[in-house]
Amino acid sequence: MKRKKIEKIAPVQPTKRGEYITTVQKMDNILILNVYKDGKLRGRHALNPETGEYSQYRAEEKDWKCWKYAALLGIDTTPGGWYSYEEKKRAVFDTSEQEEMVKEALAKKICWEKNTYDLIDAAEKEWNQEKREKTENNRVRRVQDKMNLVPELPADAHEWIWQQEGAQDFAFWDKESAKWTCTSCQKTYAEKYLKRVDGSKKVRHNDMAICPRCKKTIMAKKRVQDIEKKTHFSLLQKIDNRMSVLRHFDVKMEWSKKGRCVKINEAVRIVMYHTSTFPKYCAEVFYNQYGTGGVYRGVNGWDYEYAYFDNKSNPERRREFAGYLYPKGIEDALNDTAYEKWGRIFSQMAAVGQKLNYNRLLASQNDTELIGVVEYLFKGRFYKLLAETSENVSYWSSKYCGELNIKGITIEEIFKIPDKQTINRIRDVDGGENMVLWMRWSIEEGQKISQEVLEWLSKNDIHQKDIDFIKDKMSLQQIMNYVNRQQAECYRSKTAKQILNQWSDYLDMLKEIGKKTDDAMMFRPRELKRRHDECVEEIRRQQMIAEMKRNAKQRYAEAKRMREKFPGAEDILKEIKPKYEYAGEEYIIIVPQKLIDIVTEGQALHHCAGSTDRYFDRIMQRETYICFLRKKSEPQIPFYTIEVEPGGTIRQHRGMYDEEPGIKEIKPFLREWQKEIRKRMSKKDYEYAKVSAVKRQENIEELKAKNNTRVLNGLMEDFMEAM
Repeated sequence: MKRKKIEKIAPVQPTKRGEYITTVQKMDNILILNVYKDGKLRGRHALNPETGEYSQYRAEEKDWKCWKYAALLGIDTTPGGWYSYEEKKRAVFDTSEQEEMVKEALAKKICWEKNTYDLIDAAEKEWNQEKREKTENNRVRRVQDKMNLVPELPADAHEWIWQQEGAQDFAFWDKESAKWTCTSCQKTYAEKYLKRVDGSKKVRHNDMAICPRCKKTIMAKKRVQDIEKKTHFSLLQKIDNRMSVLRHFDVKMEWSKKGRCVKINEAVRIVMYHTSTFPKYCAEVFYNQYGTGGVYRGVNGWDYEYAYFDNKSNPERRREFAGYLYPKGIEDALNDTAYEKWGRIFSQMAAVGQKLNYNRLLASQNDTELIGVVEYLFKGRFYKLLAETSENVSYWSSKYCGELNIKGITIEEIFKIPDKQTINRIRDVDGGENMVLWMRWSIEEGQKISQEVLEWLSKNDIHQKDIDFIKDKMSLQQIMNYVNRQQAECYRSKTAKQILNQWSDYLDMLKEIGKKTDDAMMFRPRELKRRHDECVEEIRRQQMIAEMKRNAKQRYAEAKRMREKFPGAEDILKEIKPKYEYAGEEYIIIVPQKLIDIVTEGQALHHCAGSTDRYFDRIMQRETYICFLRKKSEPQIPFYTIEVEPGGTIRQHRGMYDEEPGIKEIKPFLREWQKEIRKRMSKKDYEYAKVSAVKRQENIEELKAKNNTRVLNGLMEDFMEAM
C-alpha cells in the first residue's frame, strides 16, 4: 500500500450534507474512500480491489491503521462484534457515479448482497482470510523445518528401555494344544519340557522356569494370554550448534504368544536454545498433535508412524512424566543452554537407571543450590526423597517448593534435622518428605518414634494432619495399634488412612450431638464402626425431629386443605387403626390419624409418600393404606413407611431416601404383622382386598406399557403377599 503517495493526494470534498458521507477517488489501481462526518474528514480508507489489501488513515491521529472501512462509519469491528442493518446504511456516497466506481471495481467479489457496503466488507474479509492462512502456513512450515532437524531415535533405544524395565520374558500356556510358547525365542514345546528354576514339581502360574530352547529364565503364565506394561523415558539430543532437544516418550511393552513388542510413542519435544545464539530464549515446547506418532519394534523389526508436532496447542493433552533418561549424549546436549550445569549429575543418574521427573528439574534451570541437593540425595541413596524432590519444582516459578532447605550448607541444615543418626534412619527405610516431617515432629515434640511406627506411617502415607484430631490424647504407638486392631476386626476393606478419617468423623459427630470426647471410652471405642454408625443414626434422628417441628403454622394450614380435598380419608384411617396397629418385640406399626402426618413422614424420610395425591386417592378408594413402622424404643422417630393393601399384602416399604436399612431383620416382623391382619379381617375387607389386587395388576400393566423398569423393579423387590 503506497501510503505516502496517497497522503499527497488531496481528498475529494463532499457535495452532500449528512452525518456520514463517503467520497471516492482512484490512485493507480487503489480505491480511496474519504469518509466525512458532519462535514469534517474522519479518515481515508485505501483498498486494493484486486488483492483486497486495505489500510486506513485516521485524520485525528494522523496515522495509518489496519482497520476496516466500517470503523470509519462508527461501526464495531472488533472480533465477535455485531452491527445492525441500520448501521450499514451509514455508507452513503457523495454521488451515484462514485458508488458505481466502487461496485464496478469489486464486482468479482463473492457477496450475498450486492450492495456497496457488503462488497467492501467481503473484499476485506477475503484478504484477512488469505493473510491468516499465509501467516499460519509460514508458521507451520517453520515449525516443521525445526522438527525435521531432530535426530533419529537411537538404534538401541527399544532394547535399552526393555532392559531398564527388567528385560523380563514369559512363557504362555495354550490350553487347547497343551503347549507353552516362549516370548524370547517364540518356540513352542510340550509341558513336560518346561522345568522350574529349582527343578522341582510341575510348573504353575507365575513360577520362574527355564526355557528348554533358548535357556533363558522366564515367568510361566497359565491364566493370562498377554501382558502389558507402561513406562516413560526422556532423551536429550544435540540438534546443531544453535539448539538441542529434550524428548519425552510414552512406552508400552506387550508380551503374548506372538512374542514381545516395545512401542515407543513420542509425546513432547522441548527445544532448548543455546545461550550464545539465542540469549533471550531458553526453550520452546512442542506437542504431538495426534497422539499416534511412534516407533514400534517387535520381533519382526521396525515400523514407523507419522507424528506431527506443534507449539500452538496441545489437543491430545500430551505431557511429560517421571521416567528413565537415556544415558548417552546428555552433557553434549545440555552444553551452552540454560540447563548446562545439570549435565554431570544427570549423566550419573541416567547411567544407573534412576527414575525421576528430569523435566521438572530442568525447569529450575541452572539452580546450583538445587543441583547440589539432588546430587547429595542421589549419592546418599535417598532415592524416594530424590524422586519426590524432582516432582517439587514449579513450572510457573521455576523454583523448588518442597520441604527441604536447599539453601542449607550442611546435611543437617538441608533436612532441618540436627541429628545425623535421625537422618540416617530416613535413608535406611528409604523415606520421603513425609518421613522427614515426622522426624522433625519427633524432635520438636520430644516424642520418640519406633521403627515399627515409622515404617507404618511411611507405608500408609499418613501425615501429621491425619492424626491432628487425636494426637493430644494418644501416642503414635497407641494410634497405630488401635487402627490396626480396627482394621482387623471391623474395617478389613479399608486402608489405615480411611480408618483415621472414620475415626475423625466419629469424634466430630460426638461433638455435634453434644457428647464429651475427653473420656477414653468415648474417643477410643472398642468397636469404632458400630459407634460411628450409631452417631450417624443419632444425627439422622435429630434432623428428623427438627424437620417435623419446622413450619408448624404452615403444617396446620396444609392439614386443613388436605381434609377438604380428601374428605373422609382421615375417617378411614381411624376405622382401620384397631386392625392394623401392631407391636412386636423390637418394632411397632402405627396408623397415622391425619393426612398431614403422611406428608410429614415423607418429608422426614425424603421419599415420595405424601408428596403426591396418588396415595391419598388410594386411601379414599380403600385400595391401599399408609402405615408407619417405627422402632419400639423410638416410636416418635420415622423409620419406614409401609403401603399395605386391605388384605395385608405389602406393596412398598421404604426408608430414608427410598433406601431399606436392616430390611432382612425387619421382614420377619412384617410377616408376623401380616398374619395378625389376616386374623382381624372382616368380610368387607376381603372384598376390598380383591379389588385392590385387580388395581395393582392394572398399575403393573401400565408401568410395563410405559417401560418404566425402575419403578417395576422397586415394586417387585418390595412386594410381600399376605399368606
